[in-house]
Amino acid sequence: MIAMLVAKARLEKFPKGKVVILAPTKPLVLQHLETFKRMLKLEDGEVAVMTGETDPAERSYLWRKSRFVFATPQTVRNDIKGGRIELNDTVLLVFDEAHRSVKDYSYTQLATMYKEQGWTPLILGLTASPGGSREKVAEIVKNLFIEKVEARNEEDEDVKSYVEETKLEGIKVALPQEYSTLLGALREVYNEKVTRLVEGGFIPKTRLSKKILLQARGTISSRLRSAEASGSGKGYIFGALISQAQAIIIIHAIELLETQGLGVLQKYLVRLRERPDQGKSAQALLKDKRWLLIEQEAERLRDIPYPKLEKLAEIAQQQVSSKKDSKIIVFTQYRDTIETIVERLAKVGISSNRFVGQANKTDSEGMDQKRQTLVLEQFRNGEFTTLVSSSIGEEGLHVPDVDLVVFFEAVPSEIRSIQRKGRTGRTRPGRVIILLAEGTVDEAYYYSSIKREKFMRTLVSDRETKKPEKRTKPATLLDYM
Repeated sequence: MIAMLVAKARLEKFPKGKVVILAPTKPLVLQHLETFKRMLKLEDGEVAVMTGETDPAERSYLWRKSRFVFATPQTVRNDIKGGRIELNDTVLLVFDEAHRSVKDYSYTQLATMYKEQGWTPLILGLTASPGGSREKVAEIVKNLFIEKVEARNEEDEDVKSYVEETKLEGIKVALPQEYSTLLGALREVYNEKVTRLVEGGFIPKTRLSKKILLQARGTISSRLRSAEASGSGKGYIFGALISQAQAIIIIHAIELLETQGLGVLQKYLVRLRERPDQGKSAQALLKDKRWLLIEQEAERLRDIPYPKLEKLAEIAQQQVSSKKDSKIIVFTQYRDTIETIVERLAKVGISSNRFVGQANKTDSEGMDQKRQTLVLEQFRNGEFTTLVSSSIGEEGLHVPDVDLVVFFEAVPSEIRSIQRKGRTGRTRPGRVIILLAEGTVDEAYYYSSIKREKFMRTLVSDRETKKPEKRTKPATLLDYM
């Protein structure tokens, strides 16, 4: 709504100008197109969609003839670099999901290009979740050349009459006792690798996380380069590099077992062994007799029901029993889990469909733009009850009347948590349930994201430019049309 108000005002001031709306995913681009067309009564000839699926020559033609362009940022950036388009007559550039404007993401590059090319540039950044650190928020403001910041939450006078209550609940489930032997075997090998890294001074003794373990690769590589230059101690440091890579593989396996279940872990183990591009670290790990026993134990236990999956089926059944035309979205970050959830819900009579991005390096089938659009339309129309989505559904997708959002696993990022929760409570009260495997990283991520979200609100409020004067009636789009 804000973007439409600004776009309309800019084109009234500059009638020959162009408005460009950027969004990070194709489904979101198409959603914005439909919303703008409906609300601003735009004709087909005024609008264009530009994604990687559009031929470059056709994109150049569409760009020249259209007043409103809806596009993925990578496409626009590539067309500018290829000399097919220019931003000189663009009077408004909208960055949706502006929290992505960090580091080398194409948003950052496009903002700079626009400032250099635009005759009368204006940038509008929109996000529900700018970030949980001062550095992150400052980077977004700098990268998008932001001069004014406006922040709102559910309690603000000009917002609260438009938002519905969303209830948040964390539900803990205990891991099966049968998992203990397998977890113990994985942790034994993991602790051995980590101990070597600690003793070598590559990671701290006091605390350890997956992030620290990933960052250790840079430290080890730096020391390896120094050793190669001096000609001494190279073998020991190279061994540390192998231990670090193996530790990452093992900690990922542990997290899959704890937060996704044995079925998903089993698929990961099989895929790991069958990969044709095995590195030396993985090859060495797969030859370890203890790893062979781990694979055998996972295969033996694979049919043990995973409690999160059973709890999800129970929650979905209860929701549908209380309201037959319910709409449910289940989020998970693993495609193997998506397949498992769809199968489990079908067994209890809950119709569902998966929602994922394009094909990735695994053997999971992806979805192109046409298929994504069809699935979303079917979900909106109530043709099935549950949308089981990867991270592609977290940002911005608007499906009216979603009754329940379920996180199959907790996420450490306050940005992803806010985006997931924002899929419900839009037109009527909603519920959010986060499934937590007791005593696992799930619990740590859950409490961490809550803390980060609170801190983020403080950060944004501190940066806010100025509260507008209180209106007796909240502004609507019609006030400006």
